[in-house]
Amino acid sequence: MNEFHEHFRHIATEFLRTAVVLDDRAYGGSGASGGVLQRPPTRRSYRPDDGKIADSSESSHDLNSARLVEGFARHGILCGVLDCRPGTREPDKVVEHADIVVLDWQMWGDGGESALERIRRLAVARHQLRIVAVYTGEPKLDAIRERIRGTEVANGRRWDGLPSGMLQCNNCYVALYCKEDANPRPSLADRVVHEGDLAGRVVADFVEIAAGLVPAVALTALTSVRDNAYRLLSSFAGGLDPAFLCHRACLETPDDAETLVARMMAGEIEEVIGDAVAARQPAGFRAISAWLETRDLNDQTRSELRRLLAPGGDRTAQLVSPELRGSKPKKPHRWFTGKLTGDTAPDVDLEFAWLASHRIVIGDQARRLHLGTVVGREHCGAQELYVCIRPRCDSVRLRGDTPFLFLTLTDGKGVATMVLRNSTGLVLKTVSNIPFVHNFTPRGEDGVVMSRACGPKGHCFVDSAGAEFEWLGELREEFAQRIVQRYGSHLGRVAAEDTEWLRMTERDR
Repeated sequence: MNEFHEHFRHIATEFLRTAVVLDDRAYGGSGASGGVLQRPPTRRSYRPDDGKIADSSESSHDLNSARLVEGFARHGILCGVLDCRPGTREPDKVVEHADIVVLDWQMWGDGGESALERIRRLAVARHQLRIVAVYTGEPKLDAIRERIRGTEVANGRRWDGLPSGMLQCNNCYVALYCKEDANPRPSLADRVVHEGDLAGRVVADFVEIAAGLVPAVALTALTSVRDNAYRLLSSFAGGLDPAFLCHRACLETPDDAETLVARMMAGEIEEVIGDAVAARQPAGFRAISAWLETRDLNDQTRSELRRLLAPGGDRTAQLVSPELRGSKPKKPHRWFTGKLTGDTAPDVDLEFAWLASHRIVIGDQARRLHLGTVVGREHCGAQELYVCIRPRCDSVRLRGDTPFLFLTLTDGKGVATMVLRNSTGLVLKTVSNIPFVHNFTPRGEDGVVMSRACGPKGHCFVDSAGAEFEWLGELREEFAQRIVQRYGSHLGRVAAEDTEWLRMTERDR
């Protein structure tokens, strides 16, 4: 494990807190004894794989739970072991809340059916990170891997094979390991893991596929929120309930009271995350320097990049050698990303810019139309794109048809540029000063304009004339407000008519 992966491993193990083990022999056979480590039996000679998954010897399926729990504890991970006996069912909530789930493949001799069903259920939760370790006494890991890969999860999604050998579907990662008494073919010998080493191996494999500077910041942020739960709860204590109820009673739309508390909490969380990232520096220069060592770069290029990224270093392109810049433009932002990623540089820059300006909206609930909502519609064979600039406070408690003001997004150049995700991918658009007004009718008691289902996983707003506008995203509030401010400045220009001589003189100066 290189220096950067070691750096990321520390961050990952601080984030990964819980593990649960499901095994029908969790407390049987050799797993019943604890304490003294015994010399493993001599490994049986390998027999050619016929592609079938057959029952192995009873000893190869035994699990030493004590060793497993101690191994996770060494990494600061709390591990619980559930003895899955015939006719019993483990508590679903325990499995759902665990960061790491360790599954035996053969339980009650069912040929992996129970394990497959559990893996499918875990993969359906698309927004929660899942690390599943199939820890089995079966030697034929290739056959197990292909069986999992051929299983449909939901909505037509299937498993993708990763270079590390793990499988991925949504946010669920599956890795396969053999128990110590299993006898896989020689090419899979590295998948044999001692119970006490399983935790370290699972974390190492996760680091291999997830390590990065941006993920390091993200995991540090998430860990800080969990670590500061008491600080947040103490600020939002139950003693505030009377004031909260007074605020709620004075609102025309009472449910907005909860929204206010959520926004207040979001501000506190932002402060917690900022403090943690500043203290830990998960993507600081030391981490960056180690990250550069993982890239396929020559020594001179790596040295130049390290100097360009050093704290207090000069960011001007004039100090960058022609060897580093090559025939690229002088401005670093035109070539820097491509130096590290190759041909995918434009897509990476667009993705990062989109993430900076857009809110990530999860869930299948209906969308609301208000300031910052980006929509598109098909008109005369072309797609027209708009961003809504009606204030949020004027987008609730509506009665009857209500005009909503939009600005048109074009391909031309302008002072306000944004990244948009549409059906073709990520594209650059300019926010024009061309206004567009459509009337919409609110729905529900809150008097807001809500979307309806539109195609597979799509959302559409329908105006009073029946025209459909596809929901394409939500700008972060500050970005949407900036668009409004620029539009307001455009409208507020003073139309003073100077003499032509004075106007031309100003242009010459």
